Amino acid sequence: MIRPITRRVLALVLFAAAAAPARASEVYQISTISSLLAGGYDGDTTVGELIRHGGFGLGTFNGVDGEMMVLDGEVFRGTVDGRAHVVALSELTPFAVVVPLRPQGSAPIAAGQSFEQLEAALDALPYSASRVLAARVEGRFRAVAIRSEPKQQPPYRPLADVMKAQQVVHTLVETDGILIGFRFPAAASSVNVPGWHFHFLSADKTRGGHVLSLTTGAAVASLEEFTDLRIRFPARAPAGSASAEAIGAVERAQ
Repeated sequence: MIRPITRRVLALVLFAAAAAPARASEVYQISTISSLLAGGYDGDTTVGELIRHGGFGLGTFNGVDGEMMVLDGEVFRGTVDGRAHVVALSELTPFAVVVPLRPQGSAPIAAGQSFEQLEAALDALPYSASRVLAARVEGRFRAVAIRSEPKQQPPYRPLADVMKAQQVVHTLVETDGILIGFRFPAAASSVNVPGWHFHFLSADKTRGGHVLSLTTGAAVASLEEFTDLRIRFPARAPAGSASAEAIGAVERAQ
């Protein structure tokens, strides 16, 4: 026979279980884009901790030491020679965003589209512009221009100045690979890049970087929409923040 106090405890447990459903997939982010662009290049989160929250994403490493691509739970660094290298789980990141991608739908991508046409085609799909959208675009690319940058040393300059002076661009032609992309809403402009942000990793995982321009071949986009965003703030960050103009200058600087 269950005593009254036990019945009450059991009822509370059952109520709590009913009232607290399992957490839905969420976007997990280290720091903010405005902090990174203002010179917040030192982080305290390891790559190993980052990928506990998702195996698909992008970002950078301490000192903005190259471009980060996270694909299928592996983390790669795109370096200034246009190459991609697997990194150790102990590496630190000052800025990254990952999700446990479980696509809700897919769409074919026509060949011959520019970067802007690809973005417009993805924007036309029936997903909310007020939420975060993750996209994995896999297939052939007639051309893709990727960039990276060398590791910076303190005192750090704003990222727009770094890119203007030191980014290195490589154009790959007739390449199979994957675009790792996120679209953040305009309301999150100080948190992450508003609109689309893509990194590229070749199918053989030997080339990669931040995407500046492209021309598609035949490809398929797999997408998932997210309502929740969790941000881990670093222990140290710059006092200022970056403007929308600075974000635009870094994203498409050539």
